[in-house]
Amino acid sequence: MTTRGFNLAYTQHDHALRENDRYARAKYHLTLRWLRSAIREGALLYNIGVGSGYFNHLAVRAGLNVVGCEPDPAACAAARASGPRAGCELVEAGLAQFARGRAPADFIVMHDVLEHIEDDAAAVQDLRSLAKSGTRIVLSVPASPRLFGQHELELGHFRRYTKKTLRAVLGHSFRFRRLQYFGMASIPIVLYFSVIKRASYPRAAAADNLLSKTYGAVCTLESYLPEPLGTALIAELEPLG
Repeated sequence: MTTRGFNLAYTQHDHALRENDRYARAKYHLTLRWLRSAIREGALLYNIGVGSGYFNHLAVRAGLNVVGCEPDPAACAAARASGPRAGCELVEAGLAQFARGRAPADFIVMHDVLEHIEDDAAAVQDLRSLAKSGTRIVLSVPASPRLFGQHELELGHFRRYTKKTLRAVLGHSFRFRRLQYFGMASIPIVLYFSVIKRASYPRAAAADNLLSKTYGAVCTLESYLPEPLGTALIAELEPLG
């Protein structure tokens, strides 16, 4: 996985907070709602870029066997330490290495990974090699190039996507079942802190106070609503051919 230079301490801090980040949790629960009708006990799910590993718990509870990969050694070690005791295997690897020679899965989840990879077209081919006829994939990426700011620089992102650019890179290999924006209420936060102030995001999303709980409720509500804009794009895909 080739990434732009990034702030390692910031990245590790971001991973550590993700488990209690209400914005991320809303996306993860949306992912499972999209997949739930197709889930069968014991089906195999690949979690590409596990980060803190929180989604692994949700997937195992839903009856899936999870194999995940994460190229950041510290994040991978933390996810192993806090992960489910059964039904979950973690591999310290990026997408390209993980995909090499691996059998396809029933489900694939890839939250906020594609923007880290310089050659996203090649990454899509690696992703396609992990899918078979009937595989269901949910993928999320940061949205709206105008919101590219300090957060992206710190995390080593190469880009934010529009619906058009995401369809262009994925459309040769996958059919879109769904594609929607998420996080419209977070746009002012991203714009002010990351773009205008060139500062890190506030960590209220991971706190346990009234402001954080209110923000979490807004994120949860947004996960049920089609929005015209957002800080993220979430796609449900199936392989072509």
